[in-house]
Amino acid sequence: MTTAQSWWYGFHPAWQVALEAQARREHGDVLRLHLNPGLVTYIVPIDVPGRRRPVPAAIEFHRRPYYDCYGLASEDYPRVHAAPGETSPHRMPDDALCLYYPASPADERWRAADGLLALIDLIRNHLFFEDYWRATGGHRRGIWLGAEAPHGFARARVA
Repeated sequence: MTTAQSWWYGFHPAWQVALEAQARREHGDVLRLHLNPGLVTYIVPIDVPGRRRPVPAAIEFHRRPYYDCYGLASEDYPRVHAAPGETSPHRMPDDALCLYYPASPADERWRAADGLLALIDLIRNHLFFEDYWRATGGHRRGIWLGAEAPHGFARARVA
C-alpha cells in the first residue's frame, strides 16, 4: 500500500488538533477520542437546556462511510448519535441525528473547518428542538424551532 492510499484525514494529527481545538478548551477531558481502523469517534456529554442530565453524544468520522454522504467529503458529513430512540422528525433510519441538509450552501451546514465545538453546539440545539417539538405535539402539531429542509433528494422523473 502506498502512502497516498494509506493516508486518511482522521488519523492525521493536524486535522485532529484543528478540529478539536475550541472543543477541548470548552469541554476539556470530558471530550473523549476513540481511534479505530477507519473510524474516529468523539464522545462528549452535552448539556441540553431543560434536561437534568447531560446527553452523551457520539460523533463518528468514517474513512469509508456506510451511509450516503450526498457528494460531501466524509469529514464534512459525520454520523452523530445522541439520545437513542427518541421520537423526532429529523433522524436518519439508523437513528443518527439529521443536523443539516447536505445540498445546502456551505455556509448553511456544518463543515469540519468549523470545528467540533460548532458541531457540539448544533447537536445541543437539535436535541433541544426535538424536546420542544415533542412537548408541543410531536407528529400531530409539534413545532420545530430551527430551520428545516426536506429529507432525501427528489429523483429525476423520466418521461
